[in-house]
Amino acid sequence: MGLCGSSLSADEKQEIARTRNIEEQNAKDHARDEMTIKLLLLGAGESGKSTIFKQMKLLYGKGFSDDDRRDWVPKIQMGAISAMKTVCSAAAKFGLAEKIRFKGAFDSMIDANERALLSLEVAEHIKALWQEPGILETWDRRSEFQVIESNELYFHKIDLLASPGYLPTDEDILASRVRTCGIVEETYVIENVEFIIIDVGGQRNERKKWIHCFDNVNALIFVAALSEFDQMMFEDETQNRMIDTLHLFDSICNSRWFQKTAMILFLNKRDLFAKKISRKGIRDVNDWQDYQGKANDYDDGVSYFLNQFLEKNHQKNKDIYTHVTCATDTENVKVVFNASKDIILKFNLEASGFM
Repeated sequence: MGLCGSSLSADEKQEIARTRNIEEQNAKDHARDEMTIKLLLLGAGESGKSTIFKQMKLLYGKGFSDDDRRDWVPKIQMGAISAMKTVCSAAAKFGLAEKIRFKGAFDSMIDANERALLSLEVAEHIKALWQEPGILETWDRRSEFQVIESNELYFHKIDLLASPGYLPTDEDILASRVRTCGIVEETYVIENVEFIIIDVGGQRNERKKWIHCFDNVNALIFVAALSEFDQMMFEDETQNRMIDTLHLFDSICNSRWFQKTAMILFLNKRDLFAKKISRKGIRDVNDWQDYQGKANDYDDGVSYFLNQFLEKNHQKNKDIYTHVTCATDTENVKVVFNASKDIILKFNLEASGFM
């Protein structure tokens, strides 16, 4: 008698394959759930990375409590005072003070205490000055001096900022600029995955601290402000901000620390860039004489600066994932971060051998 062999039926083979796929998916899901992602936010000062850090609190944390909002009141009020004082000083420097009708308000703001809370009187001065042609003309030339652009929001609602019981909105808090000193860290659980998100100061004197965050980084989001193509640095008014950011990106992108790190580039402040490029051509700035696109075209401008960054990547096998963003737009940040999150998880699962 010969040996009787048995073979699996087609249904049995399908069931085995299905079981194997389920087991593989379960292993992958388990690895994903056990994963902790250390995500580093890097970029030059005023790029908007700290605004993205605040957006994480709104999107994945508990948001801003009333106590948090009260803590922001003095920062926002002082930001409004400081910004208008800066604009008035620039107006005087540009020889535009003669166009100011409200001389008392103008002189008062020149001498204003930037560390004081916003009084009703100072709010009235800011409100009056924001209607002045000389101040508006100075604001249009803001690339020629150092001022926080997002503070324009406060000029439009200055009465509210000075009102008793004022409690900042999410928009007010997102627009507020407080320089990041040192290292700030928050942990969020997003779709069962723990994300440790780290924000560090972007000014030159803060960058030496960055190396302390470089160990075991799973992902890096580099934030660059598109709108700064015609602005000079806060620390060095002879250095174009975008040029400095490109040098910084070059050093980060090609660093030995991040050879196996998922890297994402946010070209930020698209809203400010769109406004600026409608009235100022890229080739109007000496640093960008090789620009060949249309003078006031948003898409051409974005493509040009995107290529400037991508050309800094000297690693043939390293992908840079890119998004054009507006950090103050919560919905935009949500969409972009969700896409980035998927890239980060896929990248790290592949690195762990699960894909």
